[in-house]
Formats: sequence, C-alpha cells, structure tokens
Amino acid sequence: MLQETQYYLKIKAKDLQKSDIGKLAKILEYHADLYYNHEAPIISDIEYDTLLKLLESLEERYGITQKYSEKVGDDIKESSFEKVAHSRPMISLWNTYNSEDLHDFDTRVKKHLDEDISDIEYCLEYKFDWLGIELIYKNWVFTQAITRGNWLEWEDVTENIRTISNIPKSISYTEYLEVRGEVVMPISEFNKLNQKGKEDGMKIFSNPRNAASGSVRMKDNTITAQRNLKFFAYDIGNFDAYVENTRPHSYTGVIYNLEKIGFEISSYFESFKNIHTLSQKIENFWDYKSKIDFEVDGLVVKVKDIWLWKQIWFTEHHPKYAIAYKFPAEIFTTSILSVDHQVGRTGTITPAANLETVNIGGANIRRATLHNYEEVQKLDVRIGDRIFIKRAGEVIPKVIAVADPDNSQREDYEKISVPPNCPYCDTAIVKDGEKVRYYCPNRISCPKQISEQLIYAVGKSGFNIDGLWVRQIEIFLEEWIIYDLPSIFLLSEKTEAILELEGFKEKSVENLLKGIEKVKKTKIDIVLRSLGIEGVGKKTAKNLSVLFQSESDLLKFDHTLETIEQIPDIGPEVAKNLQEYFSDPKNISLCQKLSELLEIEYYVLPVQSSSSIFSGKTVCITGSFEHNWEKVSRDTLVEQLESLWGKFTSSVSKKTDFLLAGEKSWSKLQKAQDLWVQILNLEQFYWQM
Repeated sequence: MLQETQYYLKIKAKDLQKSDIGKLAKILEYHADLYYNHEAPIISDIEYDTLLKLLESLEERYGITQKYSEKVGDDIKESSFEKVAHSRPMISLWNTYNSEDLHDFDTRVKKHLDEDISDIEYCLEYKFDWLGIELIYKNWVFTQAITRGNWLEWEDVTENIRTISNIPKSISYTEYLEVRGEVVMPISEFNKLNQKGKEDGMKIFSNPRNAASGSVRMKDNTITAQRNLKFFAYDIGNFDAYVENTRPHSYTGVIYNLEKIGFEISSYFESFKNIHTLSQKIENFWDYKSKIDFEVDGLVVKVKDIWLWKQIWFTEHHPKYAIAYKFPAEIFTTSILSVDHQVGRTGTITPAANLETVNIGGANIRRATLHNYEEVQKLDVRIGDRIFIKRAGEVIPKVIAVADPDNSQREDYEKISVPPNCPYCDTAIVKDGEKVRYYCPNRISCPKQISEQLIYAVGKSGFNIDGLWVRQIEIFLEEWIIYDLPSIFLLSEKTEAILELEGFKEKSVENLLKGIEKVKKTKIDIVLRSLGIEGVGKKTAKNLSVLFQSESDLLKFDHTLETIEQIPDIGPEVAKNLQEYFSDPKNISLCQKLSELLEIEYYVLPVQSSSSIFSGKTVCITGSFEHNWEKVSRDTLVEQLESLWGKFTSSVSKKTDFLLAGEKSWSKLQKAQDLWVQILNLEQFYWQM
C-alpha cells in the first residue's frame, strides 16, 4: 500500500481518471485505520490531507454525489471527531537553536515598535511539542475540545479530553473562553505503558508524544482515561476579548490568571528584563530539563508586554512576538565504518561518514556529515573511530567529536583526507583559493556534476518538469539518452529508446514528454538558475535577469564586474562566477542550444507611468487570487505591479501604501486595517492599472 500511496502523492489531479477514485478511497481508509485504530501512522498529516484533497477534487470533477471523501474514517468515533473551525488559527512558532539567533530575534522585535525601547522584557516557559488542543468553556462549563489540525479547523475530541483529570470541568470565569495548550504523557506513564505492552504482547510506542496523540484519538475513551494524560495551558483563542475583560498587565498576568481559574500551566515560567539575561539563563538550563517528568524539546520566548503584540504582529505562519528555542538533540555515539567523497552540482567535494546504525528520535541514522576537510582535520576523526554525533536543527546529523581520542588502536585507523582525484571522473581536485572548499573543475563532463546539475535544473528550483524525477535522470544518463540540459528538451526524439527501458510505460512516457513541452516557454531567470552557476539561485537569478534583455545578452555576455555588482544583492563572488561562466565557449554553446530549443522570455524594462497610482508606491500582496475562474500567482501580480513602477513588499508596515488582499490573508488584512493602509481586492487592482 505504501508504494501506491507514494504514487498518488507525486501525481497531479489532472493526470488521474475516474477509476482512481476508488483506489484513493481505499488508500485513505488504510491510513486512517493505522492512525486512529493502531496509533501507527506511516505518512504525515500533510500527506494524508494531500491525498484527501486529491480525492475530493476527482469527485468534484466527475460529479460524484455519493462521496467516498465524506465516508473516509466512518468507523472512527464519529461524534468525537467532527471537523470544527477555530475562531483564530492555531499557528506555529518560528524556531531558533542558539543565542545569536535570539539576539537577532530581539533586533527584529524592536524594529516593529513605534518607539525606541532599549530593553524588551521577555517571558520564558517550556515548549511542549505534543498534541495541541483548544478547550472551549461556556457559562463556566467545559463544553468542547478540538485539536490543532491544519491551524484553521480540525477534530472535535471532546469526549476523550473529558477523561484527562487535570482539565477543569468548570472554571471561575463566566465569559466565553477558549483555552489552548498541549496534551502530554508523563515519561513515567509512558514507561509503564510500554512495559505493560511488552508483558501483554501489545503495541510498543516509539516515544511519549506518539502515545499521547494516539490516546486522544482512541475510539474507546475508557482507554484514554487509563493513560493518565496531562494538559498544560499556554494561550487563549479569543485573546482580545479575554484581555478586554480581565485587563492583565502582561503575558505573565494572562498565564497566572489561567492558573487561578483552574488550569495547570508550565512548571517553569520566568520573566527577564532583556534578551541578554534570558540568553544566559538558557545556556545553563540543562538541570531544569533533567528534573521534569515530561519530554520538552525547547523553550518558548515571548514578549512580556501584550500591548506591544499588535505592533510586532505575526505572519500567516508564526507570531513575530514569540520564538521557540529548540534544545539540541541528545548526543549519541556510534562508529565510522567508511567515508564517501561526494561531489555536488557545482563540483564541491565533501566527506560524508557511513555509520554503524544508531536510532535518534525514532529514526535509524546511518550517515552523518563531516562538513568539509578542514573540519575533519580539526576533529582528527578517522575511519574506525567511535564518535559523538548529534541531530538538532539539521536533517542530517553531524559528527561533533571523537569519543575515544586516547585509544591506542587509533594509530592504525585510516585518516580521512582530500582525494587527489575526483571519484567520479578522475580529474585532479583543486582547492578554491583561501577557502576551505575543494572541487572538481571538470564541470562539462564529470558524470556526478552533470547528474546533480540536471536533477537541480528539472526540479522545483529550476524548470520544475512534471514526471521527471531523480531516478529517471540517473537512468537516462546511464543509457546515454541524455547528456546535458539541452538534451532533456530533445527527449521526444528518444521515445522508442525510453520505452525499451524496464519500468517505462507508454502512458508515463507520454506524461513526461507533455511535462517537458509545458516548460519550453520559460523566463530568463528560470534559465539562469538552471545553468548551475555557483551562487545563482532563485532570488539571485531574478535580480540578474535585468542584464538579459535579448538573446544577444545571453550568447554575447559582455558585462563588466562593476556593472554586475551594481545589481541589488549581487556581490563580487557571484559577479565573478557569472562572468567566468559566460567566458567559457562550452557554456556559450550550451546556451545557444537552449536558445534554439526554448521560447525564452527575456527581461523587459518597465515603462514608467506617471498616471499609475502605484508609481513609487509600496504594495504588499498576500493571499490566493482568482480571475475569470483561473488562479493568478503572486509572481504574476508582482510583475504587473513592477511594470507600473510599484514596489512589492511581503509584509505590512507603516511604510506600506496598499495591501492587495486575496483569500486567506486575514493576519495581514487585520494589520493593514489597524495601520490604516488602503486595501484593494484583485478587481480594484486591475481597475487601477
């Protein structure tokens, strides 16, 4: 079933047929059963929602009246798991992992204030990364509980939440109230649960968080009651109404008021005069963490003065007045079995350690980064060493130290050094001046660089070709069906050869070729970021596109370093890389082929219009837009704005002249109203053009 799941997660709705409706319904039922009845999901909530939306779109397209999408999960406790809307989205927190980031956060906070404040007071409390729940009280009495879900709406779990002993069934507050917090399972209870599971031959949970989440979603709430869950309050859904009624002086007052009316709050809660004293506290926080009976993955920092919150505000994803300081993962030990010397799309060669398998946070880890060869030398790490690794904010763990540096056998261990030649093309490795970087200079014919360049070029950061994935690129290169970027756009000439390959069917090949044809009409910035020029990503390519106003600029690039560096956000290094790239005849030849195969839209200088109300004005564009029943992308609107000599901004401030607001733009819409910024819808925007 997992293979079928992955297939539907990759495919677009437009490529599916009516017969796929039943298949999708079975897949969703399978995952709902794993999630609710077995507490053992194998896909994320986002992936589940993606599949459900895919099913809903197919049912809509084919006019299905008896909808499978409305029946998925019917065997789950229906009365307890209705979809319910949040009155205010339960948004997440932005994360940080070091004190330097905390000071940057403090600087950002001060920038949003109307007056200069030298020291901002902050509150610090535990961050429980468990199951977010909102409790609703009407006329003193607990009436409903809903999960965080997709921020805007999710599941009614009232009957199960009633079984949690520390949740008050009535409170000493008569007004309507929405209390937010986390449901957690004490580590001691988790250990008892797993011990009983071992003795009874039942399910063993990987961590307390999964155990708590599964417990809340049990169909039988008597089992939920047996698991001794706890609820910790930290926020209020109807915050503005609550503040107006109670007039607390600060966030501290809000939290302690919650405690007074009957809720259990974080056992650690402290306020600080400024970010410096708070940072010092965090650096010496480990003793606190070891003394509690709950797993916490960090601390939450919030501006203490709640009357400043509306000035600081929030994005659609996280509040700007708060941040999460994530604890580094616990350190683990393992052994280095071997080292691979990896080559990236720009030729950079980096060492990666193959490890004796170790489980970190429920994941089996077999590889870790060694960053670069200077770091290897500094750590004096060798093949065979027992080493310390940690996994904090990084997806890939990193080696931080040798665990047994005094081991006498280390003298016989193989040292890790820069290979003299590229492991993929045997070209001599070169050091990049004074930098720590070593690289393979064979950009044109190194098979690994070509592979990495093409994977990047066809992916979301480049042409974003539907149906062309990593494995297909690798196979096509092995079979000499493709050999460079232009050859991808000639794949229609290789149809017969592709169909002879194992696993390639007529329909999938047809879809692949359609995907390629679809992107042949493209913009110059997409071409630039797909060429593999070091330092030229999405934003940089957009800025550089002003230099490419015709095919001549692409094929006869003659701009000086000084001219290139005048482009906003372009430094000397990127300017040098760009000039070197277009000085190589082989690269010019490749661009010539692309120019012949693609319909490239070059940069057009906007003609300034003195009559446009947007000329010289700053406009924030947010939300989703439709015109004549077709979606309009933000990029398109930004281009239209810039053609009228308007300036785009991604945030609302006192300097914003207009807000172009689409669907789901509530946070910026509210801030614009508070700041008296003129608000436009799409029709009004087009009318002013």
